[in-house]
Amino acid sequence: MMFKNSLKLFVANFSVFWKLLLYKIVVILICALFLVPTYSAWSHCLNAVNFSEILTDFATKTVFLNTSSLLSNMFLLVQAFIDALTVMFNVFPFAFFYSIFVVLILLPFLFGLSSIPTGEGLYSYMASLSKSSFLATFVSKLGVSSVYSIYRTLITLPFILILGSGLYGLLYLTTYDGIIQIFLPVIVVVYFVFMLSLLVTTFCGWMPATVVFNIKPSKSFKKGIKAVARRYFRVFSSVFVIFFFTTLFSMMLTSFSLIALIPLASVSIIMLEMVMFFESQGMRYYVDLDSIISPKKLEQCDKFDKVKNII
Repeated sequence: MMFKNSLKLFVANFSVFWKLLLYKIVVILICALFLVPTYSAWSHCLNAVNFSEILTDFATKTVFLNTSSLLSNMFLLVQAFIDALTVMFNVFPFAFFYSIFVVLILLPFLFGLSSIPTGEGLYSYMASLSKSSFLATFVSKLGVSSVYSIYRTLITLPFILILGSGLYGLLYLTTYDGIIQIFLPVIVVVYFVFMLSLLVTTFCGWMPATVVFNIKPSKSFKKGIKAVARRYFRVFSSVFVIFFFTTLFSMMLTSFSLIALIPLASVSIIMLEMVMFFESQGMRYYVDLDSIISPKKLEQCDKFDKVKNII
């Protein structure tokens, strides 16, 4: 029911997708402008390893052609990029560390600034069917959003490095022949989806707790963990399904489809987070104009005056 209700909420608030898509495009363009001074360095390093040719070959592959070939091309792409980074580190060290900062710190931080305003808009809709301006909320909540995004970026970064290292290790197995080539595509997809789902599920109550209780991210962290713990496996399975089909469709439709699939998946996750938190707190909520959901249980440790009931 939680997954079904989040889908209903998604359909009723589909405009959120366009808002977040536009916001993330703007953020990507801003970060791209920050990387302009390093263009010549990147061009030199990428050309040195023939990265553009490998990227073109990979981007046009689909799962229908040959899954093993797709993974082999992915490994070649990752290896070429690592080689380019090695060249940049040795030849252009300043450009190397500057680029790392922009891509791994600044970009996730700016992406994260949209979470709280999006959550505030969904909270208004779910609680009273009212609408709020994304831009106005973004400005008014910029302080809280900045703190939340900094915490989230710093916590997520080590996990992303672990995920990347494990994925590279699995892709390296494409250089071996034998029966491993049969099972490797499934292993890679399951590993990637499982690890990403684990991260997202663990912290999916953080943002809603900040929004619903109107408290600082440092205080809402514990409440978010507590909320998701009550239905962890239900949330995990829903997140897993979203990421699994996103990954599957990206392989079937070529990697260019990620331009639309990633924003769709991120909006779906936000909807699921809000539905999960409302149900965990025993709070009634709207999913559309005609449907109101009344969860059966109220978390006993929460004070009644903190619960936002729909009158």
